Amino acid sequence: MIRIYFAALVGAVIFLSYFVGLRVANIKCNAHVANINSEQIILQNKIMEKTNEVVFHTGAGDVRRILREKYTIVE
Repeated sequence: MIRIYFAALVGAVIFLSYFVGLRVANIKCNAHVANINSEQIILQNKIMEKTNEVVFHTGAGDVRRILREKYTIVE
């Protein structure tokens, strides 16, 4: 009788460890995908910064002030 209980216990441990392994693999995969996405966003921001260096480093207030000084209607 003890052998049957022991075999059932071993079977249950194997069965549960399979599902725990699936869950751990799913969590690792989600973390890996999140890291890849964040690296892509950082790369896109660096590319945007290089191409639009003037716009990226000036504030919106400076742009508005420059446009107001250049293009206002003088009475």
